[in-house]
Amino acid sequence: MKGSNIAKLASSMTAIAAGCPSEGLRDESRYVIVADLRMGDGGSKDELAKARKAIFAILGKWYLPRGYTLVLNGDIEDLRRFWLKDILAAWPEMYALFDSFKEKGRLRKIVGERDLPLLRLRSYPYELSQGLRLDVQKSFLLVFHGHQASPPFVGRDYLSDYMVHWLGSSKRSKAEAEEEDRGERFKAERRLYRASSRLGIVAIQGHTRRPLFESRTNRDSIRAEVERLLHEGDPREGDSKLDELIAIYRRELRKGGRRSLPSGPSYDERNLVSPCLFSPGRVVGAKTQGARGLRMLEIEDGSLSLVRWGSARSVAAGPPRILEGTPYARFLTRAAPIQGLFERIDLLAPKGDGL
Repeated sequence: MKGSNIAKLASSMTAIAAGCPSEGLRDESRYVIVADLRMGDGGSKDELAKARKAIFAILGKWYLPRGYTLVLNGDIEDLRRFWLKDILAAWPEMYALFDSFKEKGRLRKIVGERDLPLLRLRSYPYELSQGLRLDVQKSFLLVFHGHQASPPFVGRDYLSDYMVHWLGSSKRSKAEAEEEDRGERFKAERRLYRASSRLGIVAIQGHTRRPLFESRTNRDSIRAEVERLLHEGDPREGDSKLDELIAIYRRELRKGGRRSLPSGPSYDERNLVSPCLFSPGRVVGAKTQGARGLRMLEIEDGSLSLVRWGSARSVAAGPPRILEGTPYARFLTRAAPIQGLFERIDLLAPKGDGL
């Protein structure tokens, strides 16, 4: 890991934070953050198409009437694979939903590497930015896509659309491309973690496409909780919480397979993990059907939460919140008070150049 890359990324994040829209985060503030919709032409190669009904119902029937601000954190349109005119024609109801948030002053749209060319359009209907800063007392949360942590974007905030398309093309096989991409994604996560830790901020990214909470994957979080219970004791009588968590951990291991990405704590094995990096992950994966596994980050009542939307019949550790009139339910995965995050970051993060 080259220190120069971390310094370049930290400098880029500093510039984004200084130049992007900023908003004060209050106790009554409500945000929902999604990334990597990758809207296409609605055909068989459009990976969001299979979750069309679910994503539209969840955003339109849950978050819009409850006063949430919708933050679209990059790669919303997939302009590497589809023409914008075809995307607009395939998703009129989604753009109408975006319009509804916009009319209420509650739409924030951030660009990623797949929709960077939108910055050059004069007729695009939504205001675009490189990030969103949410101020909290003496610090802030920086919501940005995070492609700035991957080549060729390290040290650059924008490349021409020609260069983006050229760099995205390759004669590699699909398997080779996916394997290389997985390795690069972890490197990007590690850069994002170290830059955010150095700056002492909470960074919310979407580029690496796997859910992270407090710089940990779900597997890491479960393992840490298991270790805590082994040390402090299981508070339950009868049904063991420890047994339940171990069962979930085993499922996570099977889900990851042999080619899973490294775990979060290996970002920096010399120090305790700073809770500075978050990601909702990609909203829907290529193999996802319907609403199973739709993931989002929420900010509400001074807390940051990772939630999963799935079938109302799903088995979950906690009680779901049913979206009436639909087969979907919201499950809370992780939650933490934002002020507590900054207190822990201040204690754990290595001291570096602040913003």
